Amino acid sequence: MNEYHEYRGNIHMHTTFSDGAGEPDALIESAARAGLDFIIITDHNVLVDQTREGWQNGVLTLFDIEVNDVNLRPEANHCLTLNVQEDVTRFASDPQQLIDAVRERGGLTFLAHPIDKPSPLIPDIYPWNAWDIEGFTGLEIWNFMSEFRPYVTSKRMAIVMAFFPQLFSTGPYPEMLAKWDEWLQRRPTVAIGGSDAHARVFNLGVLRRRFLPYEYCFRAVNMHILTPEPFQKNLARDREMLYEALSVGRCWLGYDMLHATEGFRFVAHSAHRVHHMGDQISLDGPVIFEITTPATAHIRLIRAGTGVVAETQGRSLTHETSHPGAYRVEVWKRRWFKSRGWIFSNPIYLNSHVT
Repeated sequence: MNEYHEYRGNIHMHTTFSDGAGEPDALIESAARAGLDFIIITDHNVLVDQTREGWQNGVLTLFDIEVNDVNLRPEANHCLTLNVQEDVTRFASDPQQLIDAVRERGGLTFLAHPIDKPSPLIPDIYPWNAWDIEGFTGLEIWNFMSEFRPYVTSKRMAIVMAFFPQLFSTGPYPEMLAKWDEWLQRRPTVAIGGSDAHARVFNLGVLRRRFLPYEYCFRAVNMHILTPEPFQKNLARDREMLYEALSVGRCWLGYDMLHATEGFRFVAHSAHRVHHMGDQISLDGPVIFEITTPATAHIRLIRAGTGVVAETQGRSLTHETSHPGAYRVEVWKRRWFKSRGWIFSNPIYLNSHVT
């Protein structure tokens, strides 16, 4: 089996350079306390000085941009543009042009919070509406911050949420998972999860509360990547390996606050080879999927367009198939009185064998 090295990090977050509450150093310190290996800071329509990139407090820190057209009303079509090393906000008014420009520069594009839901007290939403596009890298299937908005149905509920957010978060919207599966039936589409951390302070009557502080977010929904070599504290090489893992989908979303997801693995065995998330396999015989989790949970193997093809309650699942398709894993775990999304893998793709 190919040996990969696992790293945990958080992507999609904001500082005082846009609408976040903290300076970059504050985010880095929070990430270090949370034990993260990397963070990607993505301020709105501003590329923070990338000479500040590097290993800081033991955390690989990178700066990218969340691009959106500030003149569009209602506001929509936010796009995380990664690994560009250039300000591409001038392309914001045309989503396809933006995606093309980023791809031409060797970068990645992820549609941010594509399905966004309002609440009576917070009606503003920022969905992705320009679906007549092609060439983007993937979708942010779980936006941790925006997931809370629909629950703010009253001031009383807002107060409860401010102090006990863990009681509300359950995972990606079902509509978002369906949208991802829709795209997976067309072409490989990488899924990411983002904290969208802002750490803003809200006044709730006489109460004043910082909602979802940076460190809290960094202990919640994270990206786990697999790299062929260990990080060497070499910015150029480590940066390349991080973005390469995200570009092909050799990664998963883990709700680490629920239970640490370190050690999760999803592989496929074909003939004498082992394949990992993001790999494409040309079918010339049966393939055996093998899933292992670091704790007992409800494991589901899903084929895009078909649904659940195998499931179990436990710490491992094995399933053999000869059917082509995009296969991904969802793992659900019960805590705080509910079943909650714990792990969402990227797919392994089985393609029809062409003779």
